[in-house]
Amino acid sequence: MSGRTISATARVFRESAHARGSMDKDDSRNIREPALHEVTHVFLDVGGTLVYSDPAYADIFHRVLSARGHRIDRDSIVRLLRTPESIVTLIRPFPAGREPEFFRSVNARMIEHLGFESDELTLDEIHAAFSEKVAWRAYPGTVEILRSLRGSGYHLGIISNASHSLPDTLQKIGLAEFFDTITYSFDVGAEKPDVRIFRRAVTQANATEERSVHVGDSFEADYLGARRAGLHAVLLRREGHPPAPCPLIRSLAGLPGLLGTGHSPP
Repeated sequence: MSGRTISATARVFRESAHARGSMDKDDSRNIREPALHEVTHVFLDVGGTLVYSDPAYADIFHRVLSARGHRIDRDSIVRLLRTPESIVTLIRPFPAGREPEFFRSVNARMIEHLGFESDELTLDEIHAAFSEKVAWRAYPGTVEILRSLRGSGYHLGIISNASHSLPDTLQKIGLAEFFDTITYSFDVGAEKPDVRIFRRAVTQANATEERSVHVGDSFEADYLGARRAGLHAVLLRREGHPPAPCPLIRSLAGLPGLLGTGHSPP
């Protein structure tokens, strides 16, 4: 499956922890929100939350740059991937069919931000690696958790920085059936953390911000973006600590506990 799907800023623009999915208990930086028990609509990020790329974006970028003689440590790439908004921001809906052009420009900016000059051969190699070698896989337990949330009466939706290929990708992975709405940046013309994409998702779902929660793996794009738009938010951080206290889970399996049990269809 093509890697040019999940993130509008170069596929999954965050380092998903592959399938490690640490099940560590929530730490002292976690905050419980009683208001989450009133939620009726659950929105979820895709890359790094529901699925991961195999191989990871950072691994491909590190391999290509190293082969071209650039000395760069993988952690530097990972840190840059966690702040995609520093690379490019959509300001209008992006037309279908022009994704390769967009991603090539993003990859060039990535190389420049890492301190190197981009060239056509390097960009060709990155493009080929994503087009031919990357597959998207659901984290273990994802299907079961989504089925459980649906069975408990929650309305589920997607909010993702993604290209027009996202709906088809979710279908191929077997996740599309669980979602009432799929809201993504190429269609909206705005990327998380822009409040516009969150508000479009709420409107499409016929929901309200007060009774909606967004779950994602980026503190800046997902947690802060959702909060600024008036939604509740939960950070999914498989390892490490968030920069500030917030509702935190270590895997999707921790979400039902935060939302509370005994929910029934409204």
